[in-house]
Amino acid sequence: DEIALYKLEMQIRESYQHLNIFAILGDIQDAHHIDKLFSQYRPKIVFHAAAYKHVPILENQPWIAVKNNILGTINLMEASKQYEVKRFVSVSTDKAVQPANVMGASKRVIEILMQNQNDSNQLATPRFVSVRFGNVLGSAGSVVPIFRRQLQKGGPITVTHPQVTRYFMTLTEACQLILQAGGMGQGGEVFIL
Repeated sequence: DEIALYKLEMQIRESYQHLNIFAILGDIQDAHHIDKLFSQYRPKIVFHAAAYKHVPILENQPWIAVKNNILGTINLMEASKQYEVKRFVSVSTDKAVQPANVMGASKRVIEILMQNQNDSNQLATPRFVSVRFGNVLGSAGSVVPIFRRQLQKGGPITVTHPQVTRYFMTLTEACQLILQAGGMGQGGEVFIL
Protein backbone atom coordinates (compact mmCIF):
# COMPACT_ATOMS: atom_id res chain seq x y z
CA ASP A 1 0.00 0.00 0.00
CA GLU A 2 2.24 2.76 -1.30
CA ILE A 3 -0.05 5.60 -0.17
CA ALA A 4 -0.14 4.35 3.42
CA LEU A 5 3.63 3.81 3.32
CA TYR A 6 4.17 7.36 2.07
CA LYS A 7 1.90 8.83 4.78
CA LEU A 8 3.65 6.82 7.47
CA GLU A 9 7.06 7.89 6.23
CA MET A 10 6.03 11.56 6.29
CA GLN A 11 4.54 11.24 9.76
CA ILE A 12 7.70 9.63 11.14
CA ARG A 13 9.96 12.16 9.40
CA GLU A 14 7.98 15.04 10.91
CA SER A 15 7.92 13.58 14.41
CA TYR A 16 11.42 12.09 14.54
CA GLN A 17 13.64 14.26 12.38
CA HIS A 18 16.84 12.78 13.83
CA LEU A 19 16.07 9.26 12.51
CA ASN A 20 17.20 7.91 9.17
CA ILE A 21 14.02 6.63 7.55
CA PHE A 22 13.97 4.22 4.64
CA ALA A 23 10.48 3.59 3.25
CA ILE A 24 10.70 0.59 0.97
CA LEU A 25 7.80 -0.83 -0.97
CA GLY A 26 8.11 -4.56 -1.43
CA ASP A 27 6.42 -7.91 -1.57
CA ILE A 28 7.02 -10.54 1.11
CA GLN A 29 6.50 -13.20 -1.54
CA ASP A 30 9.71 -12.05 -3.25
CA ALA A 31 12.40 -13.90 -1.28
CA HIS A 32 15.23 -12.36 -3.33
CA HIS A 33 14.05 -8.81 -2.57
CA ILE A 34 13.68 -9.63 1.13
CA ASP A 35 17.18 -11.13 1.23
CA LYS A 36 18.59 -8.01 -0.42
CA LEU A 37 16.83 -5.71 2.09
CA PHE A 38 17.88 -7.72 5.14
CA SER A 39 21.44 -7.88 3.85
CA GLN A 40 21.54 -4.13 3.32
CA TYR A 41 19.71 -2.88 6.44
CA ARG A 42 20.38 -5.68 8.98
CA PRO A 43 17.22 -5.19 11.07
CA LYS A 44 17.35 -6.29 14.71
CA ILE A 45 13.57 -6.38 15.19
CA VAL A 46 10.91 -7.34 12.65
CA PHE A 47 7.29 -6.34 13.15
CA HIS A 48 5.38 -8.39 10.60
CA ALA A 49 1.94 -7.11 9.65
CA ALA A 50 2.09 -7.72 5.88
CA ALA A 51 -0.81 -10.12 5.54
CA TYR A 52 -4.02 -10.23 3.59
CA LYS A 53 -6.92 -9.90 6.02
CA HIS A 54 -10.14 -9.52 4.01
CA VAL A 55 -12.10 -12.68 4.82
CA PRO A 56 -14.55 -12.80 1.85
CA ILE A 57 -11.85 -12.11 -0.75
CA LEU A 58 -9.59 -14.80 0.71
CA GLU A 59 -12.48 -17.26 0.90
CA ASN A 60 -12.91 -16.85 -2.85
CA GLN A 61 -9.15 -17.05 -3.53
CA PRO A 62 -7.63 -19.26 -0.83
CA TRP A 63 -4.37 -19.79 -2.71
CA ILE A 64 -3.66 -16.07 -2.28
CA ALA A 65 -3.86 -16.45 1.51
CA VAL A 66 -1.43 -19.37 1.31
CA LYS A 67 1.02 -17.55 -1.00
CA ASN A 68 1.08 -14.28 0.88
CA ASN A 69 0.21 -15.04 4.47
CA ILE A 70 2.04 -18.35 4.81
CA LEU A 71 4.78 -18.52 2.16
CA GLY A 72 5.54 -14.79 2.41
CA THR A 73 5.90 -15.11 6.18
CA ILE A 74 8.23 -18.07 5.73
CA ASN A 75 10.40 -15.81 3.53
CA LEU A 76 10.58 -13.23 6.33
CA MET A 77 11.30 -15.88 8.94
CA GLU A 78 14.14 -17.38 6.88
CA ALA A 79 15.71 -13.98 6.26
CA SER A 80 15.36 -13.16 9.96
CA LYS A 81 17.25 -16.32 10.90
CA GLN A 82 19.94 -15.78 8.26
CA TYR A 83 20.58 -12.15 9.24
CA GLU A 84 20.38 -12.70 13.00
CA VAL A 85 17.26 -10.68 13.79
CA LYS A 86 16.78 -10.64 17.58
CA ARG A 87 12.98 -10.41 17.75
CA PHE A 88 10.26 -11.22 15.24
CA VAL A 89 6.74 -10.11 16.18
CA SER A 90 3.93 -11.24 13.92
CA VAL A 91 0.54 -9.54 14.02
CA SER A 92 -2.04 -12.30 14.01
CA THR A 93 -5.82 -12.20 14.41
CA ASP A 94 -8.54 -13.34 16.76
CA LYS A 95 -9.77 -15.37 13.79
CA ALA A 96 -6.81 -17.74 14.33
CA VAL A 97 -8.62 -19.19 17.35
CA GLN A 98 -10.37 -22.30 16.05
CA PRO A 99 -10.28 -20.88 12.51
CA ALA A 100 -13.51 -20.98 10.54
CA ASN A 101 -12.15 -19.27 7.42
CA VAL A 102 -9.09 -19.28 5.19
CA MET A 103 -7.71 -16.04 6.58
CA GLY A 104 -7.88 -17.29 10.18
CA ALA A 105 -6.43 -20.66 9.17
CA SER A 106 -3.51 -19.03 7.32
CA LYS A 107 -2.71 -16.90 10.36
CA ARG A 108 -2.95 -19.95 12.67
CA VAL A 109 -0.48 -21.80 10.43
CA ILE A 110 1.92 -18.86 10.84
CA GLU A 111 1.57 -18.99 14.62
CA ILE A 112 2.35 -22.72 14.63
CA LEU A 113 5.33 -22.27 12.30
CA MET A 114 6.69 -19.55 14.55
CA GLN A 115 6.20 -21.63 17.70
CA ASN A 116 8.12 -24.47 16.05
CA GLN A 117 11.04 -22.14 15.17
CA ASN A 118 11.87 -21.31 18.74
CA ASP A 119 14.80 -23.21 20.13
CA SER A 120 14.91 -24.24 23.77
CA ASN A 121 18.23 -22.37 23.92
CA GLN A 122 17.31 -18.95 25.28
CA LEU A 123 20.28 -17.39 23.47
CA ALA A 124 19.02 -18.54 20.06
CA THR A 125 17.76 -15.86 17.72
CA PRO A 126 15.39 -14.70 16.54
CA ARG A 127 12.74 -15.08 19.20
CA PHE A 128 9.44 -15.49 17.32
CA VAL A 129 6.22 -14.27 18.98
CA SER A 130 2.70 -13.54 17.77
CA VAL A 131 0.14 -10.98 18.86
CA ARG A 132 -3.55 -11.65 18.34
CA PHE A 133 -6.30 -9.08 18.25
CA GLY A 134 -9.40 -8.28 16.29
CA ASN A 135 -11.08 -4.97 15.59
CA VAL A 136 -8.75 -1.98 15.69
CA LEU A 137 -10.48 1.38 15.40
CA GLY A 138 -9.02 3.46 12.60
CA SER A 139 -7.07 0.58 11.03
CA ALA A 140 -7.23 -0.19 7.32
CA GLY A 141 -9.38 -3.25 8.00
CA SER A 142 -11.69 -1.72 10.60
CA VAL A 143 -15.35 -2.66 10.45
CA VAL A 144 -16.37 0.78 11.76
CA PRO A 145 -16.49 2.49 8.31
CA ILE A 146 -18.83 -0.28 7.14
CA PHE A 147 -21.09 0.32 10.14
CA ARG A 148 -21.03 4.08 9.45
CA ARG A 149 -22.10 3.57 5.81
CA GLN A 150 -24.87 1.24 6.92
CA LEU A 151 -26.09 3.81 9.47
CA GLN A 152 -25.97 6.63 6.90
CA LYS A 153 -28.24 4.55 4.66
CA GLY A 154 -30.67 4.08 7.54
CA GLY A 155 -29.45 0.65 8.62
CA PRO A 156 -29.51 -2.09 9.44
CA ILE A 157 -26.06 -2.75 10.82
CA THR A 158 -24.98 -6.21 9.74
CA VAL A 159 -23.21 -8.50 12.16
CA THR A 160 -22.02 -12.05 11.84
CA HIS A 161 -24.62 -13.20 14.36
CA PRO A 162 -27.07 -11.22 16.52
CA GLN A 163 -25.49 -12.61 19.70
CA VAL A 164 -21.93 -11.78 18.70
CA THR A 165 -20.07 -9.46 21.03
CA ARG A 166 -17.45 -7.32 19.29
CA TYR A 167 -14.46 -5.96 21.14
CA PHE A 168 -12.58 -2.94 19.84
CA MET A 169 -9.25 -1.38 20.65
CA THR A 170 -7.60 1.82 19.52
CA LEU A 171 -4.58 2.01 17.24
CA THR A 172 -2.52 3.16 20.23
CA GLU A 173 -3.55 0.11 22.24
CA ALA A 174 -2.76 -2.21 19.32
CA CYS A 175 0.70 -0.64 18.86
CA GLN A 176 1.42 -0.88 22.59
CA LEU A 177 0.48 -4.56 22.58
CA ILE A 178 2.77 -5.25 19.64
CA LEU A 179 5.69 -3.44 21.30
CA GLN A 180 5.06 -5.14 24.66
CA ALA A 181 4.99 -8.55 23.00
CA GLY A 182 8.31 -7.78 21.34
CA GLY A 183 9.83 -6.82 24.66
CA MET A 184 8.35 -9.57 26.81
CA GLY A 185 8.37 -12.51 24.43
CA GLN A 186 10.85 -15.29 25.06
CA GLY A 187 9.82 -17.16 21.93
CA GLY A 188 6.77 -19.13 20.93
CA GLU A 189 4.17 -17.12 22.78
CA VAL A 190 0.89 -15.94 21.31
CA PHE A 191 -0.06 -12.74 23.14
CA ILE A 192 -3.65 -11.50 23.38
CA LEU A 193 -5.04 -8.29 24.83
